[in-house]
Amino acid sequence: MKQMNRFMMTFLLMLSVSGMIRAQENHREKIRAYKTAHITQEMDLSVQEAEKFWPVYNAYDKEMFSLKVLKVKEEKKRIREKGGMDALNDKEANEVLAVMIQNEKEIIKLKEKLYKDLSKILPPKKLLKLYKADMDFNKKLLLEYRRKGPEHGKP
Repeated sequence: MKQMNRFMMTFLLMLSVSGMIRAQENHREKIRAYKTAHITQEMDLSVQEAEKFWPVYNAYDKEMFSLKVLKVKEEKKRIREKGGMDALNDKEANEVLAVMIQNEKEIIKLKEKLYKDLSKILPPKKLLKLYKADMDFNKKLLLEYRRKGPEHGKP
């Protein structure tokens, strides 16, 4: 009987975790859809421009997600595994800082590459519109997050 209860508890835990992962993926997809709609509207892309723009931008966005979210999560996990920030010695803290600074440099390089690649597709004014649309979307997302609170975190 105890074994059956453990099995049921493990099964329910796995089911709830998989549900949370699916919800998180759905949430990310919703945000991505809102962002796509926002950028499309703000940039006023022609059909020909959009056909060339979106593959380049989506590849950039995927890489940016890796740099801004996944790599940061890795560092947070590493810090947590060491016992938290206060438990780090100076050497470990410097290593974390070096990784964070390198990550920021990679983000800048990625943005430069995006604008260089897109300059072959779009005129400079549309690139400025993209820059503004990206900034505006991030502000909207942050305001919505603050309005609904961290427990919701949904746009």
